Order: sequence, then C-alpha cells, then structure tokens
Amino acid sequence: MHKRTQQWLGVLLGLCGAIAASAQEIGINWHPLDGTAYQSEALPEVHVTCDQLDWMLEQENWYSNVEHPAVFVYVSPLGTDTIENVGFRLRGNTSRAAPKKSYKISFNTFDPDQTWEGLKKMNLNGEHNDPSAMRARLAWECLRDAGVPVSRSTHVKLFINGDYFGLYSNTEHIDGEWLEKRFDHAHGNLWKCTYPANLAFVSDNPDAYKFTPSWSDQRVYELKTNQVNDDYSSLAEFIDVLNNSPLDELPCALEAIFDVDAYLKAAAGEILFGHWDNYIGNKNNFYLYERTTDGRLMYIPYDMDNTAGIQWFGEWTDQDIYSWTTENDRALYTRLLEVESYRDRFTWYIHWWMDAYYTADWVEARGTWLVDLLNAAVQDDEYYPQSYGFDAADFENSIMDAWGNHVAHSPLDYANSRIFWAEIQSDPIPTEVVPIVQCWAEGPVFNDSLRIECWAHELTEPTGWNVEATIDQDGNVETVALNPAGGGLHGYGWTHIVPLNGAEDVFWQAAITDPAGAIHHSPCAMTRVWSTFADHPIRINEVMPINDGFATDENGNDGDWVELINAGDVPYNCNGMFLSNRRMEPWRWPLPSVTLEPGQHLLIWCDDNTEAGPLHANFTLAGGEDEVYLFIQDDEIWRGVDAIDWTDAIGDFSYGRMTDAAPEWVWFNPNSSNPPTPNGANGTAVHLGNQINPTEVIPTLCNQPCLISLPPAAHATLRDMSGHVVGEFPNAAISIHGYAAGLYLLTTEAPAGTTTHKILLR
Repeated sequence: MHKRTQQWLGVLLGLCGAIAASAQEIGINWHPLDGTAYQSEALPEVHVTCDQLDWMLEQENWYSNVEHPAVFVYVSPLGTDTIENVGFRLRGNTSRAAPKKSYKISFNTFDPDQTWEGLKKMNLNGEHNDPSAMRARLAWECLRDAGVPVSRSTHVKLFINGDYFGLYSNTEHIDGEWLEKRFDHAHGNLWKCTYPANLAFVSDNPDAYKFTPSWSDQRVYELKTNQVNDDYSSLAEFIDVLNNSPLDELPCALEAIFDVDAYLKAAAGEILFGHWDNYIGNKNNFYLYERTTDGRLMYIPYDMDNTAGIQWFGEWTDQDIYSWTTENDRALYTRLLEVESYRDRFTWYIHWWMDAYYTADWVEARGTWLVDLLNAAVQDDEYYPQSYGFDAADFENSIMDAWGNHVAHSPLDYANSRIFWAEIQSDPIPTEVVPIVQCWAEGPVFNDSLRIECWAHELTEPTGWNVEATIDQDGNVETVALNPAGGGLHGYGWTHIVPLNGAEDVFWQAAITDPAGAIHHSPCAMTRVWSTFADHPIRINEVMPINDGFATDENGNDGDWVELINAGDVPYNCNGMFLSNRRMEPWRWPLPSVTLEPGQHLLIWCDDNTEAGPLHANFTLAGGEDEVYLFIQDDEIWRGVDAIDWTDAIGDFSYGRMTDAAPEWVWFNPNSSNPPTPNGANGTAVHLGNQINPTEVIPTLCNQPCLISLPPAAHATLRDMSGHVVGEFPNAAISIHGYAAGLYLLTTEAPAGTTTHKILLR
C-alpha cells in the first residue's frame, strides 16, 4: 500500500526558525493543518452553556469526571460553529483546586459519532501558574516545527453561561483522531505513560505492565487505543530489550523496534526547553505509539506547561544535558547515552536545536508577538491574578522579566541561560555524525509485491549514500538498489518495489553505505515476511459496507457487517484469527472463540462498538472504497487467510461470493429475488455463460446494478441498440449500473465462443 505524500505546513510567525516544505516520512505528517480549531494567528472565542456549572464548581465536586450536557459555540474570523449536546467537565490535577480551573469539552460524550473539526475532545487549560500563559504553547510550536510529533496549541477566550472566564490555552487532545492526522495506518497501540513510568524491566509477562499506582486507578502505562485487545506484548518487548540487551548489542536490537533517532531529537529539545516534568526528569508525561507502518514504537512528549523557567524545585538552566536526572533508572535516556554513536547523535541534536529552532531571538520575537495578541484578553481576565497575585504588568513583561518564586526565569532569560550552559557542557561535535537509517517492508497480501522503504531523520544531503536491499525468495537471492524517494525539511528516504513470484518464504535486509564507507544494516539480520495466503477453511463469504436497515443486530442497530463461513469438512474454532479493514494492521480485531460447523456462517457487526457484544468489531466499513482481511499468525508471521475489496457500494447491497465459498464475487440486490443473505446461504446472480444467443427471444430483465456472472476468461462489451459501445467489462463477475433504462446488447467473448444477449436494464 502506497503511503500518501504528506504536506508540511508552517506559518511565518509560528515557525521556530525554519521554513516548512513537503516531505514523505514513514507515513508521518508533523504539521496537520491548523484549520478552524487551531488558529495560530487569531484569538477565537469559545462559548459554553451548561446548567450544571454551579455544581461543578462546588469544592466537593472538583474532582468529579462526570460529563454534563452543554452547548458549544466557537466564534472566530472564519465564522461561527454551534454544536449541541456536548460533554463538559473540569480537567487536570492541581488546577482543579485553583481559582482558575481547566475544562474539557467532549463532542462525543452523548453522541459517539459526533466530532467537531475532526476532534472528539477539546482541552482548555487555565495556565494559572504561568504569568505568560504561553510557555506550553511556545514549547509545542517549537517542537512541532522541528519535526517532533506533538499537539497543536493555541489560545481562546472562554465564556461560560455568558460570563467571561478568561484566557485559555486550547491544546489538542492525544487520541485516535490525533494519530489519524499524523500517521498513515494510524491504528496501532498508543500508551499514555505517567508517574512513575521509568520504563524499568518488571517481567517477561506483558500483563505485568498493566499495574496501577496506589493513589490511582489509572495504569501507569495506560493503553488508549485497541483496548479490546489489551495487548502489551510490544511494550514488554521494548522494555526488555532496552534494559537487558548487552550494550554492544543494544543498537541492533533496539532500532528494530523503536525509533531511536526520533527520541534523541525529542529528548534534546525537551532538555533545552527545561521540561523537567517529563520522562527524563520526573518519569512522567509521555506517550509511546506503535507505528503500524513499520512496527516501531515512537516517543511522543506532552504536558509542557512546567517549562522555560517554571521551577518548583531544582535549577534547570545549568543542569547537565547528559545528566538531566541524578537517578539512574531512566534506561531510555541513560543507556542510550552510554552508546557512543547515540551520545554523538544526541550532541549533534543539541546544537541542531540551538542553531535553527530553540534560539533566544525566536523566543523573544514569538513571545512578544503573542503578548500583543493576548494582552487585552488577559487584562479582562478576573481569574488571572487570583492564584499567585499576577497583575497586568506581569503579563506584559512576562517574556523578558522573571516574576519570582516558582517562576524563577522568564522564557527569554531561561533560553539565554540554558543555551549558554548547554554550549559549555556539550561534548565537541564529532566531525562525522551519521543519521540512523531505518528500513521497513510492507508485507504483501495479494501476492503482488514487497515494498521496501528507508528513512533517515534530518538527512539533508544524500550525496554519497547508497542503499541496497537483499531479497531471498525461496532461496533465489537478488540485490536491488533502492531509489531515492526525496526528502524535505526533516529527512530523506529511499524506496523500491520488489515483484514477488508466489514464493512461500521471502526474506529481506537493507544495507546502507554512508559517505564514509561504513555499512549499516536494517534490520540487523535477514527478516522473513510472508507472501502466500494460508490454506484455511474459514473464509470471508459476504460483506455489507452500507447497512441502511436491511439487517439489525441484537440491539436493533443496523451496523455494517461481514459474514464468514467454514468452507471445510470439519468443525473449526475461530480463536487465534483476526479481522481487519487495514492491511498493515492484521491484529485489529481478534475473533472470539466460536466453533463453526462445516458450512456454518458467522455474522460479525462492524460497528466500532465492542461493548455491544462479542461479535461486534472495533471498526466500521466504508462504502466508497474499503477492504476486509482475515488473518492468522503463523510462526510469529502474519499471514492472510482471505481478503476482499470493493468500490462504490450502494446502501443495503451486499458484496458476496456467488454461492457459498465460490471464487466469484457479485453484488446482491435487496430489491431482487436474489437479495443479501446475512447468516444464510448466498444465492445466484444472473448467469449468461451457458445460455444460447437470445437476440431473437425475450430479453433478460435486470434491475440496476445488474449483477452478471460471465464464463472464465471472458470479456464483455455492452452496446446500445444502435450498436455503439457504452461499456466494457474484463471481469468474471460484473456490475452494470449508472445507465439509462432500456434495451442493451451484451456480447461476451470467451474461449468457448462469443455470444450476444439482450439485457433490459431498469
């Protein structure tokens, strides 16, 4: 599956010393469009109407997470949007006890399908301990423009029940929608990691990482996606490799499952920005995402409010960049810096940040501009001074002057001091710092080809690099050169598509030669990918991509559905099989332990509502264009069992095998004598292959879409009664639709001969 080219977007004033460009990077788009919800150069208004506000603000209810019905109105230079029946509650931890509280708006609380601007949630943070009210935003903007996957963040004026509640930061919530905007195949496992998430080894058992601290019912490593699977195996493997691999074997083992280079870049940025409430400092506030494109975990920082001079304890301007914590239990930081090449790369990133992104000039320019934009909103904010006694002058001078106490430095003073000390503490920059080139292969499903791709973060000059791949197909070995795929602001890539010839076993490995002549392999050893389908009795038999009420589930709902059948001669249990609508995510929905007798059907509701019952999958189907796959795991390799794709589905039409388990697929018309048959035997479409030429007899009546089965290797031509060709069909099973009602001639050319049939389309 080809990854789409992503667009890199930058706004002049929002850039942290860089110009945006276009690039393709392992299916990642660091710069989703700001859109209506995140207007970086404006100050929109959010109006919330909620009858339960007084209850929410009573002290005994501060820590309640009950969602209250509310009306949401968003007013900006782009227009006014109104959303009824949203959820509204307080959010945060210590901020709940502050005079200026933070709020969460959930668009999908009472309507699971409701979103606004592609968002399910909106987090409004009061920033009550920051006199500038913008440290988090500055951090997000800088990290984002440097190519670190972080949330978009802007400011809004908040009104509740007509009263002005002050200036708030609007920070993007990290969830499935957040992933969709940044990653291709964005349905992998996402873990939210909070204190004390030090990534220390606990056990070989993945379930050992599902623990909760004594003060909370939330897991330290909380799985935020694919909860129905609740699979922690990749997290456990990562932690095991990170902690237990001998140091000389660590790079090879870790790079296969984790984006090391992206982490070194993010860690350098966090340290320079003074993020002490993070993984390195406080074992807190980060996500790990398992990219489905290449199977690697990726580090994602979040919660950047305590940065750039806000120091509740310790002094962070001169904290050693190689010893950001005195504790030695942050293996992802401490062990990586023990590897010479990683320490060199981290050093290079420190200077890269200071040269192009995190500069005092940028902090002063961007901060001053935001003060001008936000000043009037702060002056009218009666809650702004209530927590710590901030006044109007404190905000106006907040970029240049420290306020004191926990605000030990202004953002500008902190930047100057931090950069000064980082320069002193830094190792000499090695003359040759080689980017880490990571390669991955998209395993085939339809026995067509193997797509190999490689990417290097922050490689701007590919001259002198050579990337080759060795392919072993059932013992037939060849070496191919990968083609330059281009790059952009944040790296460079190579790619190649290798035709496969139905081999049972395919192995691959890429060899990367850098300009100095050193060779690096990715993966470290020849790695197997499957190509052929597994021979299996359970098959996909019928799908309805758009169910407009033709069939309902046990709850009376009309979700999309997929029907399976046991095409074998003996009973078979579906345990260990997986259904997915994404080729690169075979694990998406595990089938329940259901035994099917020979010829028995199993109907699965694709309604993304797993709580509705054991036969409800965690995804839906699309009518315009989509696909369904059935997978098993064979010797730790995912293998396809069956697959089907379609386009231009019509409501209540199903796409199924002509008869149960038959190789031909046709559309079943709900308004015909041959309708869809959920949990029943498939019927027979109009057959023309064995008919005599009926041009002198009554024509075949067929309602559109007219579903027709042709003889093997046939080609059909549709003509109007004047003889003009109006359609051609090179498939064994065709659907004729979109034509004016009337009489047509359908000519089929097949090895057995040519026949012409009259078709009356209605």
